Amino acid sequence: MAAFEALTALYTKATSEETSDARSAAAAELASGVEAAGVASIMSMALPAKVMASLGEAKNVAAREGAVLVCHALHTKLGLHFEPYMLLVLPALIERFDDKVKTVANAVDACLSAFVQAVNPYAAATLLPFLFAGMGTISWKTKVGCLKLLGTLAHTAPTQIGQLLPEVVPKVTENMWDTKPEVKQAAKACLGECCTVIHNPDVQPIVPVLISANANPKENVSALDRLMGTTFVSQVDRPTLAIIVPVLGRGLRDRDVQTKRKCCVVVDNMCKLVCDAKDVEPFVDKLLPELKKVEEDVPIPEIRAYGAKAKATLVKAIKDGGGKVPPEYE
Repeated sequence: MAAFEALTALYTKATSEETSDARSAAAAELASGVEAAGVASIMSMALPAKVMASLGEAKNVAAREGAVLVCHALHTKLGLHFEPYMLLVLPALIERFDDKVKTVANAVDACLSAFVQAVNPYAAATLLPFLFAGMGTISWKTKVGCLKLLGTLAHTAPTQIGQLLPEVVPKVTENMWDTKPEVKQAAKACLGECCTVIHNPDVQPIVPVLISANANPKENVSALDRLMGTTFVSQVDRPTLAIIVPVLGRGLRDRDVQTKRKCCVVVDNMCKLVCDAKDVEPFVDKLLPELKKVEEDVPIPEIRAYGAKAKATLVKAIKDGGGKVPPEYE
């Protein structure tokens, strides 16, 4: 009981001291106390609830900054053992990217950057919804903060982000069209970092072109031309498809029949090298309906033939990889 009271007193000190240095010292002392008492003491003293309450104190800078410093100190001291507790307060911390007081916002940036750099790679899928929620807020500072964290996560958990890229690309692309220049810039940088997980040697040289086409639909045709000129010889996996499919989907919906033809040729060439149905599965809904429309609705027989061939190749890739094709596309 004495230890619990001592830890609670240290938390109060960390969130009420006059200066940032004093708050930081108290936070470090609290982290050492928790380490000595055991990780279970975090819940015994109801730390997550205390942190969220402090972060919500709009008129108390010491409480907000102190709560962030406590989280940072605990993560520094306890490492992976503090991760589950960090997730409990993560939404409240992300909100503070937009804090009106710069020292608080900077403390949040330092705390969350350190957390994401050291996080268990297998936690990537758990973290993404928090980052996506932040990227969808009204606050441009929160958007920029979350985009930077996502870019960092791509280096901390490259394999996991590679598998999650089909979810990541559309969310980041939405922010590329934001009205705020800082958000656009952060989104483009973030997508660039996320695309470092693409290791297909055929596509790697044109990744910047594909990123630019995702940011600016007017560049879609030139990106398609680059894809047309790419000879696919290496296996096409999920991360590679994640950056290519949005460009193809946009091209297949284009009114110009020659653009549709180019997309069909790329799909045909690319899908011959898809070895696992799980890789193409996230994109079936985006490609098959559009290819079927080309096959059935385009008035030019030659283009319809391209559509039918591309659809047949995609269906074969799914079946060969052990996947299921919706009956209407058989």
